Amino acid sequence: MQPFTLTEEAWVTKNNASQSYKEAWGFAFAQLLGNVTPGTVDFVKERLTPLLSPSIYQDVIDAIEIQAQQIKNDRVTMRFEPRFVEYEPKSDKVFVYGYSYVKGASSNEERSERSYEFAIKISNYAPVLDYIDTYVGKPRTKAVLEQLQRKEENRRKNEEQR
Repeated sequence: MQPFTLTEEAWVTKNNASQSYKEAWGFAFAQLLGNVTPGTVDFVKERLTPLLSPSIYQDVIDAIEIQAQQIKNDRVTMRFEPRFVEYEPKSDKVFVYGYSYVKGASSNEERSERSYEFAIKISNYAPVLDYIDTYVGKPRTKAVLEQLQRKEENRRKNEEQR
């Protein structure tokens, strides 16, 4: 199985894959999840569900069901313009960052920074989504999280000294 977003040489084994393969799948998943209309929301769910690991399957399906109903009820359209894909070897996660545009039936389009975070495992040569998160802002890589933690610790120390 090859993602349509694969642009460079990659390899896949029964239980592992190259960085470029995982980045390509992360990019494809972000495109799928970030470009949703009332007419495509069921298609997105249908394409994503076979690739979910059992450990996150029900939580993701429940979240998709709730969001799908909101998208249909509010006639919301979402589109995502990716800016970069980053693979973090320490966590084995793929981060896709870009701009998300959301428009309701009677509102102006709103732009925000958005990151998609995926842990993509390989099982029997196929990608399996083991973790999904999406949030406003830049990717929360281990380096970024460690930097935020140091800032918070310094802030606490400064408050204690007062």
